[in-house]
Amino acid sequence: MTTLLQQLDTFDGAAITLPNGDTISFSSIVSKSNVLREEIKAVATTSADALVNNSHQNDAETKDRELPFSSLTEFVIGLLALEGWVEEFSILSDRFIYSPPSTLGEKSAVNSTWFLFTSGTTGKPKQIAHTTKSMCASLRLRGHSKQSCWALTYKPSKFAGIQVILQSLLSGDCLVDCSSGSPDEKVALLKETKASAISATPSWWRQLLMTNSMDSLNLTHITLGGETADQHLLSTLSTCFPSAKIFHIYASTEAGVGFAVSDYKAGFPKSWVENGVNRNYLRIKQNILWIKPWFDAARLNNAGAIECDDEGYINTQDVVLVEGERVFFKGRLNGTINVGGHKVFPETVESVLLSSPLVAQARVYGKENKILGSVVVADIVLSKPPANADNKKIKLSILLYCKTHLDRKDMPTKINVVDTLALSDSGKLVRATS
Repeated sequence: MTTLLQQLDTFDGAAITLPNGDTISFSSIVSKSNVLREEIKAVATTSADALVNNSHQNDAETKDRELPFSSLTEFVIGLLALEGWVEEFSILSDRFIYSPPSTLGEKSAVNSTWFLFTSGTTGKPKQIAHTTKSMCASLRLRGHSKQSCWALTYKPSKFAGIQVILQSLLSGDCLVDCSSGSPDEKVALLKETKASAISATPSWWRQLLMTNSMDSLNLTHITLGGETADQHLLSTLSTCFPSAKIFHIYASTEAGVGFAVSDYKAGFPKSWVENGVNRNYLRIKQNILWIKPWFDAARLNNAGAIECDDEGYINTQDVVLVEGERVFFKGRLNGTINVGGHKVFPETVESVLLSSPLVAQARVYGKENKILGSVVVADIVLSKPPANADNKKIKLSILLYCKTHLDRKDMPTKINVVDTLALSDSGKLVRATS
């Protein structure tokens, strides 16, 4: 088998651009990863010798090792050193955890199992197993003479972040870390590094669009994932970047990349439920989307880590609505707000708010109510706050707008105008209540 490290050994030029403008070449990344592999091998040899010489070796010689990282470069070097070299490794937010490899020859390689953690947006993070093959299956690698520059907006340890890293490096492209900093700082870095491809959550895109300086970027590839991509955002990005290919991707740590929609429309074609897509099969049961990935996710994972039916379909917990020949996402099943027995999907209300020309960002959540159990509250960031704005009139205007687009039970009872909305490490809207 060919390891990721061996694949990168065929490229030259810059692999990573640092925020200060310095670059790290592919050859440097490969060299440092090989050095780290030798260190890992030395640890394995020491442990093996100890086992032979002392059958009562202490725990320090057998326990899992930790490999910390504090930067994108350190993460990439650690990942390349471990993949294909150790049988399995876990990826945490700031370190890898691995067991020293068993006997390995100079040219041997193993099929590594990767353990990743879900984002835990609506629950406790779960540990999910993958293989190198399942992690790389959806990548669209292309040969070209001109190097592109990918912007990493996700934390590198997240599933989405790893996908961007692999897509960039295995295509021989350059990668720039844009996962931290203010929106204005991110735009400045994107412009300085001439980034041409960006993969980010819809919430991340909305933040950058508010800087009003996105038109200075020359983007050819735009990807949205991690959250529902509404029609208003897709249309806005299409107008701002008419030459860019735009994809909104449905993916999860559990099922991998399910599909990518590229027709500039919200939702996805109903025909995919009937015929499958991207080697995956879809099913809708009681308005819940289930997905059967091409790889055997249930076999890779311990019982209980993934909810599967007898045919291998994974419960995504995403509620969908079929309208004509299109399937639309309503929201997460475990994220609904119970208003007097009526389930309100925050994402559905947010989509309506975001379609208003007054609203740039929105977060909808439930607030405890003694009579109804919960009521719907919305925090919004205004698109263009006018001078001497009368927030009362603005809120009233937005409520009237919602009244024409939402059922009475889904209506926000209160709207708060805020300056910013927080995003999580995975780039998603933070949904904890105020």
